[in-house]
Amino acid sequence: MNTMNTLRVFAFAFFLASLNSGCSKGAENTLGTSGVTKDLSIGRMKVSIMPEYDDPSVLAIYDGKFEEVTNYPIKTSFLIPRGSVISDACSLSHEGQHFCQLYKTINMGNYDEVSLLLPYPNFYLSFHTPQLDVKLENKEIDYQIKANHPIKAMEIDIQQPLRSTAFNISAPESVAISQKNDSISLIKGFNHFTYRLEDIAKDQESIFKISYTKSDPKPSVDIKYTSMKEPQTPGTSYETQRNIKTVIYALFGTGIFGILVLVTWYFRSRKKKQGKLL
Repeated sequence: MNTMNTLRVFAFAFFLASLNSGCSKGAENTLGTSGVTKDLSIGRMKVSIMPEYDDPSVLAIYDGKFEEVTNYPIKTSFLIPRGSVISDACSLSHEGQHFCQLYKTINMGNYDEVSLLLPYPNFYLSFHTPQLDVKLENKEIDYQIKANHPIKAMEIDIQQPLRSTAFNISAPESVAISQKNDSISLIKGFNHFTYRLEDIAKDQESIFKISYTKSDPKPSVDIKYTSMKEPQTPGTSYETQRNIKTVIYALFGTGIFGILVLVTWYFRSRKKKQGKLL
């Protein structure tokens, strides 16, 4: 009986380890439940790309709304840069309230696929990409956006880091420049470059090549969204999350091996007992 209880505990831990959870703000869905999966189309979507904003990486936010959805919850997935640390995976109510959801991440090569269920047509996904090499003054970022649904209109807003120069963006030929200004940020001083794409097909990739020069390793703002005045401490919260994620994956792999060993031992012991009875 003790062996069976142990097996049940390991199985339950295995199930929990297979899921990543978003922030706990209520109205969560279970990934195993059914939802709308076919013929989904996004009416509008905004992609915000912010290099070295509050971390030595790229902060990205995907914000948009599915159209003509008749059944809920919506079962969907998004493709994000491989190795990114997710901050929020939410659905927004009609009143604008965030309801963060459970999500599952699967490695898809160059991308991580984030699967989740949405109780509302609006979505909000924010994450930090793997860290940049801040020791290099000349930065080059190839940010790839791959659509996992048809999208009628996508706005791409790229923010220039503070204290950076020679900022340049090479955008796909099919995009149109909407505007350039420094007045739409919570903190004054940022330059924004906004592009627009229309009638994006499923699986279409759009690459934005970003380059700039920045001599100091500090991000533009600290975690409390105030201008950086002092050097940041060696370990940022996102770096900690990346390390924790690595440890979890290691423990997850070790846990699978442990379960296999335990199951093998159990059936061998059972077989020996049955042999003695015969």
